[in-house]
Amino acid sequence: MIRKVLKYILIFFITLGVMLGLLVIVAKIPQDNLKENVRESAEYYCDTGMFTRLLDGVNGSAVDHYADSILVNIAYHYEAENPLQSLMWSSYYFDEHQNENKNLLQAVNEDREANQQYLRYWHGSNVFVRPLLACFNVKEIYVINAVIIALLILGLLAMLILRKAYVPAVAFAIGLIAVGVWFVPTTFEYTWNFVVMLVMSIIGIAMAYKDSWGKAGALFLVGGMVTNYLDFLSTETITLTVPLLFMLWIRDNNSVDKNRKETIVFAGKSAIVWGIGYVGMWISKWVVSAIVLGQNTLPYISSHVKERLDGDVGLSLPQYVWAALVRNTRCLFPFEYGVGGIFLGVGLIIFALYIGYVHYGKKEDKKYIMVYVLIALVPYIRYVVLHNHAYLHYFFTYRAQLATVMSVVFVLELLTDRRLIAHGKAKRRKA
Repeated sequence: MIRKVLKYILIFFITLGVMLGLLVIVAKIPQDNLKENVRESAEYYCDTGMFTRLLDGVNGSAVDHYADSILVNIAYHYEAENPLQSLMWSSYYFDEHQNENKNLLQAVNEDREANQQYLRYWHGSNVFVRPLLACFNVKEIYVINAVIIALLILGLLAMLILRKAYVPAVAFAIGLIAVGVWFVPTTFEYTWNFVVMLVMSIIGIAMAYKDSWGKAGALFLVGGMVTNYLDFLSTETITLTVPLLFMLWIRDNNSVDKNRKETIVFAGKSAIVWGIGYVGMWISKWVVSAIVLGQNTLPYISSHVKERLDGDVGLSLPQYVWAALVRNTRCLFPFEYGVGGIFLGVGLIIFALYIGYVHYGKKEDKKYIMVYVLIALVPYIRYVVLHNHAYLHYFFTYRAQLATVMSVVFVLELLTDRRLIAHGKAKRRKA
């Protein structure tokens, strides 16, 4: 146990060092190399607006260029001559009297200096965004991201289908449709967690089929760290829940190692290690910032944390939480696509309830059903805890329910299998 803990500590600090080093390297790219593409990007954001729906009446199709404008603004203002302090402050040009797209355009056209810090996040996605801005504008980078996501999805599905793992392939495809994956590459904010989730899932599937369960802890530790490093607090839980679902299904159906440890223990340990990586990376940003900047950084953070947990939109706490849950659930496809979409969605729910009512089966099935249900609830726990954030940003936080949809399919598979077995036995008795 001590050796394992020491190994994880070593992995954590090596990963932290690599990610910090990568940011320092990209921060040293001269600002002039980015200027023209940042200008084109700012003009694109000004033309499209901060928040737009790609489909009328469909909130789940909303594109958030507000956060992207800030991210590009931060990338543009890194100081090549003083990269480490610049990274810690993550400053950008801000004018409270205009939107962030206008701020970005003004910063580039008028050579405005950064005047607003965004210290609480790593903004690690600039490891990719800043070098790409030296060659492309954001509209072109979105296309590159779309190609990458499409290739990763196809690669993952191919891995499953070639191994005849049809149920997780179908569950994943249904989940992607339910969360409108085709909208994800339209903004940086939505992209990074999906890329991390897909890469982790591919690695996790490969590990699971090789029965390399001892390496799962390192995968989830690094995954939690990378999620925090890249993410802007959007759909962070999918980098835990989706890879874990794939690995649990393989463990149940194909692994020779599935009886060595309790399923709940394996899932629980994976979640804890992921959480340590995620929270540890956040704390590391604040600690490293305090050391580099030589001052207490907590005052820059505490007010924002309180805002995410509480906030005030004129609702009582129960109403606030309920509204956050309803807003996120309603965004799932096909509920927002007119009357026909509502009927289709309700019909699917009725069908699932019909074939999935409770049947007593093997003890092993019960354990897996319980774990799948717990994973399915993770997004809703997140919505309750961060109800202000989930209420305001429901148009992208709803995609965390990808794991919920997949879990429902996995549970239905187990329940349906038992029904078919019981039906077969009944036919044989009659015969």
